[in-house]
Amino acid sequence: MKNLAVQGTGISPWEAQILVGLIEEVYFSELNQSHLKPGQIKYHCVAAEEGAGKSLKECKMLPVVLTLFDQRDKGNFSQDNNKDRSVELRRRRLVRIAEEAKEQGGYLTQEDLAELLMCDIRTIRRDIKELRTIGILLPTRGQQKDIGPGVSHRAIAIRLWLEGKEPVAIAQHIKHSIEAVENYLQKFKRVAFLKSKHFNEFEIALTVGISIYATKTFSLLYEEFKDKAFFKQRLEEVHIVGAQYYHAQDEKKRMMSSNDSIRNERRLP
Repeated sequence: MKNLAVQGTGISPWEAQILVGLIEEVYFSELNQSHLKPGQIKYHCVAAEEGAGKSLKECKMLPVVLTLFDQRDKGNFSQDNNKDRSVELRRRRLVRIAEEAKEQGGYLTQEDLAELLMCDIRTIRRDIKELRTIGILLPTRGQQKDIGPGVSHRAIAIRLWLEGKEPVAIAQHIKHSIEAVENYLQKFKRVAFLKSKHFNEFEIALTVGISIYATKTFSLLYEEFKDKAFFKQRLEEVHIVGAQYYHAQDEKKRMMSSNDSIRNERRLP
């Protein structure tokens, strides 16, 4: 498939390999559990195109990959006692899996979330209400019409950084780990750098290794802030991180092309 993509479209071997990986992940991952990372599970939820008025039995169900456990969840708690930490940990997982489902074209119900996080539905409703107080609207089936691309916890983290806050303060505000916040910032900087180089959203998603939905979220934030005064102070960080990643990808492409050439030479009689 990789060779067909190169010959049929004229893209590079590196781009073809990324494309094949995406095709396998999107269309064939249900047949192969080897794509799951530690802490991930397969789950079926309601497809996003299903109207809110339909019963769940009538709705199309969509397979999604959810990350129930992530090592980055365990750091930077805002509370000291174990009970409050367990609540904060559950909410971090709640936000992540709801947004992962949305990125893959589905919506989890509150009942799904209660089942996945092994708690009762009243706890989920209370968590959703508390998250709203810090500006995070959870993308669930019951309220999908209220959710835009700028209200996820990831988008809020980027917005706060663009407004001048640093990672520690951002993590405290959205009650997430510093490691997770820094991961969002790194990806945003790469997206912003590629936007400045006039890459389109599909090219950015392929290069950075994120979903089209995440790319659109970051791109909208870039367009919103690029002409604002404080963004100029962030540009240096954006260009340093973006250029380093871009050059690293170029080197990876060069090595892959070199390896392909060597293999092709060996095949010649």
